[in-house]
Amino acid sequence: MGLYYRDRVVPLFSSRANKAAEALILPKIIGGLREIHREFTLGNSRFDFLCIDRRGMRHLVEVKACSLVEEDAAMFPDAPSSRALKHLEELAALGSEGFICHILFVIVHGSPRVFIPNLHTDPDFAAALSRYGVPAGWAGPAGEAGKVRVHGALLRCDREGEALLAAASVPVDLSHGDLAAANRGSYLILLKLPRETEITAGALAARRYEPGWYVYAGSAQRNLSSRINRHLRKTRKQRHWHIDYLTPHAEAIKALPIFSYRNLECSLAKALADLGGRAVPGFGASDCHCGRHGRSHLFFFAGYPLGDRAFVEMLFRFRHLEGLRR
Repeated sequence: MGLYYRDRVVPLFSSRANKAAEALILPKIIGGLREIHREFTLGNSRFDFLCIDRRGMRHLVEVKACSLVEEDAAMFPDAPSSRALKHLEELAALGSEGFICHILFVIVHGSPRVFIPNLHTDPDFAAALSRYGVPAGWAGPAGEAGKVRVHGALLRCDREGEALLAAASVPVDLSHGDLAAANRGSYLILLKLPRETEITAGALAARRYEPGWYVYAGSAQRNLSSRINRHLRKTRKQRHWHIDYLTPHAEAIKALPIFSYRNLECSLAKALADLGGRAVPGFGASDCHCGRHGRSHLFFFAGYPLGDRAFVEMLFRFRHLEGLRR
């Protein structure tokens, strides 16, 4: 089972990634591969593969299917994954017991130039992968505790469902772990007002907000997750920012974090204006000096922004490219 995305077939069964890994990728990444044992159980844990090479060295391999590829960068996971973090931590611990440990990201479409752990949707996993992981070509001692070899491989799937190995080694970039651990960046908050509402936001004059979707651009140079969680709460908080006056009236609220080395708040606001968002003058821009897009960081959209391909592509551009520029 699969779907077409930008004229390419994207397989949807993650279990197929294991089959393709066994047949096409494991012989490429483990030199002198002699034996492959599927679903190997060790204590209370089960790993996708135990591989034994011609020297008798034991390799534990976890396989993860990666389908998120944008702006030439593949990222995993596309949603928080406590299971992936658990597997990674188990592999790191087992390195001290004589195993050579690997985590293999099977990228199932696109033409990525690099694989990056997805700090925007799962910063804990991204920080851990940067802490425990080493690029596949790492030359350190086998079995050193805490070291997990990280591989990226690219598959393509034809119309008949046959998997073809396009690249056995996609470069892996683990350099953004400190950014994930620093918990800093920018964000978008999406709010839906169900009906026309008159709101006085701080020192702004009272105005009527029409029903529909509003998108707010903000940033936090520390405690990004706490700032976002605060915005998501409708009650139990003092009103400090303009958005605090808007959220109690929202029918739905969604946060889109963008971990970034630079403050992208004004760039995000400009991007929202470029997409046709209608600025709410002065909202969220009391300390903004960029002087563009109507001096506002809040924009009105009649329809659901995430249902608009242009909005989604803008989000991917900031997550996969702009946010990771130092």
